Amino acid sequence: MYMNIKDFRGSAQQRTFIPLYYAESVNHCPSCTRTHWHIGRTTAECAFCETALPLASSSQQPAEPLFWFRGSETLASA
Repeated sequence: MYMNIKDFRGSAQQRTFIPLYYAESVNHCPSCTRTHWHIGRTTAECAFCETALPLASSSQQPAEPLFWFRGSETLASA
């Protein structure tokens, strides 16, 4: 069966499923459906099948680098 062009309309959020780890709720692994996780700074990893999910709290922030220049101005311009 052919896909209809109407299936591809809409925004990317309406068409895709992005699993996220939410700290305030019970999270089931999308691969093995278990609920034991190892939590890091930006990801949570399933303790059984090692599937990694991004944390919902860290994925809401833009990924922009932060640069700190400490020292002389000539060092910062190099």
